[in-house]
Amino acid sequence: MRIRLIAAVGAAATALTLGAALPASASNAQPSAGGSHAVAAHHTADLGALAAKRKVKVYQDAKYDNRRTVFTSNRRDLDNDGWDNTISSAENLGKCKVKLFQHAGYHGARITLERGEREPHFGDHSGMHDSTSSIKFYC
Repeated sequence: MRIRLIAAVGAAATALTLGAALPASASNAQPSAGGSHAVAAHHTADLGALAAKRKVKVYQDAKYDNRRTVFTSNRRDLDNDGWDNTISSAENLGKCKVKLFQHAGYHGARITLERGEREPHFGDHSGMHDSTSSIKFYC
């Protein structure tokens, strides 16, 4: 029983580190008597694969400088994350296309970064200088 608890805590910590949420039923999920502990490992692997597909690193200042963070999921309103109207450069480190929008709810002017693409200065784009309020991945 203790091993199951440790595995569940480890899976939850991994999910939080990746910026993903576990399903509501995950906290109560236990392998059946004849099952294996591979169930928790499978969910953790899925979260890791998703994070590898969706990954954009954003920076407070132009040319990838100052405060930075990585987003691995859609963000409808960056005000909740403390990044609203502060992003000045970004790099797409994932396998999906990512769009950074001027307004919350994926509206307004936008910058699109294809896989591996970087943008050193959002101020070079109309309506995007320190104006990013939402981020959406397209896989």
